[in-house]
Amino acid sequence: MARILIVGATGHLGRELVEACRKQGHEAHVLVRPATRQDPAKMQPLQAAGATIQEGSLADHGSLLRACRAVDIVISAVGGLQVGDQGTLVQAVKEAGVQRFVPSDFGLDPAVSGPGSCVLFDAKAAVEKSIKRSGIPYTFIHCNGFFTYWAASLGDLTRLGGPLPPDEVNVYGDGNVLAAMTSLSDVATVTVRAVMDPRMRDKEIHMTPNTITQNLLIALWQTTSRRTVKRNSVPAAELEKVIASSTAPEQGMALVVAQLHRSMWIRGDSVKRVPTSLEATEVYPEMAFQTIEQALRELA
Repeated sequence: MARILIVGATGHLGRELVEACRKQGHEAHVLVRPATRQDPAKMQPLQAAGATIQEGSLADHGSLLRACRAVDIVISAVGGLQVGDQGTLVQAVKEAGVQRFVPSDFGLDPAVSGPGSCVLFDAKAAVEKSIKRSGIPYTFIHCNGFFTYWAASLGDLTRLGGPLPPDEVNVYGDGNVLAAMTSLSDVATVTVRAVMDPRMRDKEIHMTPNTITQNLLIALWQTTSRRTVKRNSVPAAELEKVIASSTAPEQGMALVVAQLHRSMWIRGDSVKRVPTSLEATEVYPEMAFQTIEQALRELA
């Protein structure tokens, strides 16, 4: 049994990681901010899972160091806006001498997309570089699209603020580019298995258990739900104009979303894999991954 610290445990993936630790017989520790500790709605699921609470934040190096010294392994599941703030965590992990570190690098592999393709990917690549430079034992998990975002929105992240799945979506490019998606629970299961797997030390795992085009995703939802979805065409050239014009600080989220759509639906980056990355379905062939069909039936 290992002691595993989850940073970002109150988020969607964080909660699944805590549950995966419990199911696989490990001791879950969670880092929560002082304000979060006063929020019963966020704390109750963690307490119900038997997690050990470590109080601290990414802005407090001392609290991170104390939390890291109390565990064997650290997994970060902080949200996209905090990816670039993991420098203090990397430093604490190094000083504490943890056995394995998984940064919040979930999503598309920045090495596939290349520098400058997305500001979020560039932030992730910078964290990866700092980890390797520090000599920290690591495992990087690139799980591509979460069902809760990509399948639920029918491939259009601009719809996440409204009812899901939506009745009207933007279709990017011709809608026929393959993309990879995975359930949160499967991402968490693979992550916890990987940090305990000596073969996965200093390795990168790529997850493509499900691939589908946006057109097929919409069609599958229409068949499953018996609802009609209106489609608005967004050509690649129009998406490039959005990216080029999103230069103001307040347009940061719009820029990231447009860049993600370009990587997923225009360039097909999620189904590409660098030669050094290992495919999760090959590493753990006995795992039964949730399918997109199953996820859409649950949504229906």
